[in-house]
Amino acid sequence: MDPRGTRDFAPGAIAGRLPSLMALATLNNLEKTFGKRVMFDHLNLTIYEGERIGLIGDNGSGKTTLFRMLAGEMSPDVGSVSISRGVKIGWLQQDPTFDPTNTVMDEAELAFAKLHALSHRLHELEHLMADHAGEELQATLDDYQHVQHDFELEGGFAWRHKLEATLLGVGLTESHWEQKVDTLSGGQRSRLALAKLLISSPDLLLLDEPTNHLDLSAIEWLQNYLLNFSGAVLLVSHDRYLLDKLATRIAWLTRRQISSYKGNYSNFVEQKALQELTQQRHYQEQQADIEKQKEFIRRFGAGQRSKEAKGREKRLNRLLASDQMIAGVQQSKKINLSLETDQRAGDQVLDVRELTKAYDEKLLWKEIKFHIVRGERIGVIGPNGSGKTTLLEVLLGRRDADAGKLKWGANLQIGYYDQRLDDLNPENTVIEELNEGRDLPDQVLKDTLGLFLFRGDDVFKPVSLLSGGERARIRLAQLLIDQPNVLILDEPTNHLDVGSCEALENALRDFPGTLIFVSHDRYFIDRVAKRLLILDPPGLKDFEGNYSAWQAKQKTLSAKPTASPAHAPRSKPAPGAKVQAKPTKDNPYKRPFGRLPIGELEKEIQVTERKLAECQNKFGEAKIFRDPAAKKRLQDDFDALKRKIDDLEAEYFAREQ
Repeated sequence: MDPRGTRDFAPGAIAGRLPSLMALATLNNLEKTFGKRVMFDHLNLTIYEGERIGLIGDNGSGKTTLFRMLAGEMSPDVGSVSISRGVKIGWLQQDPTFDPTNTVMDEAELAFAKLHALSHRLHELEHLMADHAGEELQATLDDYQHVQHDFELEGGFAWRHKLEATLLGVGLTESHWEQKVDTLSGGQRSRLALAKLLISSPDLLLLDEPTNHLDLSAIEWLQNYLLNFSGAVLLVSHDRYLLDKLATRIAWLTRRQISSYKGNYSNFVEQKALQELTQQRHYQEQQADIEKQKEFIRRFGAGQRSKEAKGREKRLNRLLASDQMIAGVQQSKKINLSLETDQRAGDQVLDVRELTKAYDEKLLWKEIKFHIVRGERIGVIGPNGSGKTTLLEVLLGRRDADAGKLKWGANLQIGYYDQRLDDLNPENTVIEELNEGRDLPDQVLKDTLGLFLFRGDDVFKPVSLLSGGERARIRLAQLLIDQPNVLILDEPTNHLDVGSCEALENALRDFPGTLIFVSHDRYFIDRVAKRLLILDPPGLKDFEGNYSAWQAKQKTLSAKPTASPAHAPRSKPAPGAKVQAKPTKDNPYKRPFGRLPIGELEKEIQVTERKLAECQNKFGEAKIFRDPAAKKRLQDDFDALKRKIDDLEAEYFAREQ
């Protein structure tokens, strides 16, 4: 391992891949500056087919700039960006744009524009073949076969199934499909952009924070989708759990270059720690030797050993001016957070009984109950729209419940972190905002802000000019000063970089008070939570353990076969008693394909789609067009297959509900 700074390892070796795999994109010796700021300096990266690369780096290090260069929207000042011929790149941007007059389904179908054009061309050729003969017919048949081949490559008749499955997967249910795009929330727009990108099936996916606005079930769906994706993925994400599950390589953008590490995020953390330990040891050894040489030169520069001293001085000067100098490890700036309490809370913190809340006709939760004692660390999870933030606001008294009771314990000082950060006054400076309602000495305020990376003139910046991450750090600094013994946090890792997330996790793990938080950050939940409240409208499940333990339990339950009741003798009705008719239940065995397991159902869909394509191909054969009876039989076969695929897809989607 080279201890001298960062460099780009051979990606094939890093990813554990054979060099015969095709390079989809190559960034070679890139240099890029913005004014006086150097963004890239001799940056190199090669992306091979099938790789899933996690691109990480501090905020502002140039990750989005790198994406823009790969997408062809920006050019480097020096160096080259090479995309292999025929490679299709898809980029998920954080601020997507749509035609506001389109519905969700209209916009999603635009991903199949090429497929629709090919389908239209096939129909045109079919009409032409009916009128052509001889060489002209043969030429039309040849055109038809070429178009048919392209049609199949683009997905063929399976497009509708793929479109609907993808929309459902990202959390856009059928109720959204006819909704106008301009009525969607920011989160729904992000999910639509993600669906369109996945539907288009590029060879290289560029994903910039794809889990933003997704709930846990949609994140799990995306994770499984990408695990089975045949193309390559370059992923920017603060979701360390996702990086652990997906990444085959981590590309760390630091000090204007990229260093690559084999494996997932946890592997990267271990390898980086070992590399930095080795680098720092070599740096210290070299510095000790330099000091030894300087001491020798100082002592003997004018004595009998002056000739030797001058020789050592020349060698030392050559070393100091060369690339043999080893750099010390530069620690990235992290917030310094330690949360304390100024008084001990009572043992009984919160008691909730029969709590109910609804909006209009939507019931969020009905008669839920739970009890919290001092020192617990509780994560609240659930799908979007299940009322997680509403529950926190009801607990805080910011909203009223429709029914039920809640009772807080004694000696409680509650601190609340609102993910929207609406409580911050945009007219204040950073230091004024920290002191809002507190009246603390300036030096205490500046020392506290220094722990959160606000130094020098930063403390006088207006809040209105701060980024989301900077605003989040101010709120955390306020919680540090206030020393509450109960913390209620709503999505606390939103806006924070990885280093700040880790600092917050460590502080919360050591927090002596009681913690209740909402989060979709699975890594954060795993490290912090000891108990979960899972909102599943209209109910609530109470689980002892973290997110991974909950997932493991769910998989175990889904894998267990349904226990059949013991064969007990049936009691006969009393004489003269009326026999109650049993309520009718949905019987899957009465549906055309209800007996098929999900795996066989998927295979049957693939087989039927293949038969449809073969049937479509036969329409282009000259003998079919010359034989009306054969054409009629072929049309009947085609119609039967279409009905079958409709039934199969209906069964498939019924299973997903």
